[in-house]
Amino acid sequence: MAHLSRLSENHALAVISLPYKAGLWVSHADDIEGEADDENEMKALERGIPALAEVHKDSALIQAVASEIMRMKDNWSQWEEECFYIVKQAPDVIQVVQAEFGTAEARHYRRFVLELGKMVAQAHSELSAFDAMETDKKEGFLSAMIGKFVGGVATMAENDAGHPANISPSEKSALSQLSAALKVSE
Repeated sequence: MAHLSRLSENHALAVISLPYKAGLWVSHADDIEGEADDENEMKALERGIPALAEVHKDSALIQAVASEIMRMKDNWSQWEEECFYIVKQAPDVIQVVQAEFGTAEARHYRRFVLELGKMVAQAHSELSAFDAMETDKKEGFLSAMIGKFVGGVATMAENDAGHPANISPSEKSALSQLSAALKVSE
């Protein structure tokens, strides 16, 4: 938490909780498929936090935020109740991050939050990457996900279950709103 110690307690909590709340918000955008889908999305959210922190390992802020999210599991149920305000809160949190940590860290943070939302949206079709992590520890989560995106996607039709573009319209809308709130240009 040392990296976050320069923030007020309220700002630190907002910066820490926003990525988790964003993942929850995307998950709640599409509640059509039932409990199995929700379970997959929660697995993706919990496993995605440290995995994406590894992708952003050159960001001290992301390392601190990811560590604190995992340490604060007792707060997750409260954060779930607050996740529906994410689009309104995100611009303020980004502003705090940019003011306190600079543009480079703000970019990492923005990408971390949006990528986590995308992982949740793709959880139903991408869960096999998480399963691969459990059954083959040598390959690991990141290798499985990268392999799916880089190697496998080119040979898939867009409507195949494992294709990253296979996200429901309501999840696409949620991700679009999240992207706009985070001011992430792609």
